[in-house]
Amino acid sequence: MGNPRPPPLPACFTAIALRRAGPYRCGRGKRRGGGAMSGLVTLIVIIGAPILLVAALSAVVRSIPFRWANVFKLYLTLLFGFFGLYGHLLHPKGVVELIPPFFPLRMLSSYLSGVLELAFAVLLWTRWARITAWVIIVYLVLVLPFNIYGWTVPANTPSYVNSPYYLWIRVPMQAVFIAFAWFGTRDDKRAG
Repeated sequence: MGNPRPPPLPACFTAIALRRAGPYRCGRGKRRGGGAMSGLVTLIVIIGAPILLVAALSAVVRSIPFRWANVFKLYLTLLFGFFGLYGHLLHPKGVVELIPPFFPLRMLSSYLSGVLELAFAVLLWTRWARITAWVIIVYLVLVLPFNIYGWTVPANTPSYVNSPYYLWIRVPMQAVFIAFAWFGTRDDKRAG
């Protein structure tokens, strides 16, 4: 009698993100092709889009130079903005599954961490970016045991990702997110 899982992300998100041509429509039709190549294209789009966005912005607005720090902050903004809103606030039951049953107020913890992650997404672009980066690093270290717990319970594969490997990759990705927080705010010291 476990908690019902949140609905999976619509497959059309991939189609929209990749601007796929053909008869595939959101919620209708059958997805053609794909497999490993589709996953590779999605990965390239996820990695490349923020880089291209920051490069285009710096080309259009000359007062904003291209900095890798801005790319790292954009990655974190997209990560915390999306998962904070979708995973923690709109579909918190998937996050609650990652919290051990003995932990009090599991649903409230999901909502509060979602609000905190949305605050991170905004505060990274303010004058408090360096302090926010330190808070993000501490937050990621504090939630690591919950990710490890979710990794060790076979039934805990959040359906919003639809992949049994998601929780396996989530633990080492914490180090990447910590590096993004650290290096994403290093330029602020020299600029200000």
